[in-house]
Amino acid sequence: MNHKSHILIKRITLSLVAFLLLVIIFTVYANVKVERAAEGKIYTSVDSIPHNKVALLLGTNPLNKWGRPNSYFTNRIKTASELYHAGKVDYIIASGDNHTKDYDEPTAMRDSLMAHGVPEDRIILDFAGFRTLDSVVRAKEIFGCDSLTIISQADHNARALYLAEANGIEAVAVSAPLRAGRWVRTRLAIREWLARDKMMLDIWFGKQPHFLGERIEIPDLMPQKSYATAEGMTMRIVGPDPVKTPVDSLILEFTNNRDTELTTGEWYRIDIDSDGGWRLAPYSEKYMEYKTKGIEVCFNAIGYPVKPDGSFQLTVKPWIYDLSDTSSTYRLVKTFSYPPYPIQKSDTAYVEFQIR
Repeated sequence: MNHKSHILIKRITLSLVAFLLLVIIFTVYANVKVERAAEGKIYTSVDSIPHNKVALLLGTNPLNKWGRPNSYFTNRIKTASELYHAGKVDYIIASGDNHTKDYDEPTAMRDSLMAHGVPEDRIILDFAGFRTLDSVVRAKEIFGCDSLTIISQADHNARALYLAEANGIEAVAVSAPLRAGRWVRTRLAIREWLARDKMMLDIWFGKQPHFLGERIEIPDLMPQKSYATAEGMTMRIVGPDPVKTPVDSLILEFTNNRDTELTTGEWYRIDIDSDGGWRLAPYSEKYMEYKTKGIEVCFNAIGYPVKPDGSFQLTVKPWIYDLSDTSSTYRLVKTFSYPPYPIQKSDTAYVEFQIR
């Protein structure tokens, strides 16, 4: 080997070592930044996570390479459905890859969420979530989300949280379980480190999603609306908060703003909004069975006083009604009376509400 060849090999070796050191330093930098951004924002239980209007469910293949159910997919679906049923989110964006007609992550997520009891009208499909960057940026630019609850496995969540912060989104995350052996976890960790490197470069160079498009508004759930046929009486639902299906009980609070005591009883009715008009909510199967057997369900003839400038709470169990339609608005109706007694005419209080 001549002198020139020796110098060339030495330079190439030094260059490779320098490049490798640069990659290691950059990888450490990227991971430190991501972990710090995610600190205190990743939850392992849906019970403690704060409420957000929208959850972003990050997609993955429903099947593994052997054609069997993918545990990453099934655990994310399970976590997302638990989050919804706990009342911690109102809507779920199912964001995933649909680059061919034969590969459709969002539809698979929707079908699985519905199988876990999440209503279809609370699931929003994003077919252009090709990468985590696409999913997060589109959540803001297309769906108008300034805050999010992200659902994936823990390491992936950390990267998604950094992307959210970089794009001005206030986000938290809940981690789906990761069931894997030591070798698989090591391989996934290395893959995630490299993915964070690429993410950091994408942010620095202003990488944008493959597709954007027109804005899609996600509607707010209607807040309770209370009104009555006589001034001075308000009724609202104070529990559970939020009201979610199945509805076991409702805690009503009556407030009397007059200087005269009012009286209310146990009777109530629940209506449903049907094409802009109110009609009686459908009866439950259990109640219809009672009617078929000739069993009458009656309210107790009890009067509850509500003192002047006071309040009173009453728990009702609306089992006689089928309140499973989470896309509709309901109205609970109760009568009340002010003196003089004996009562000549009852007034009516209403509270409109929706069910998650």
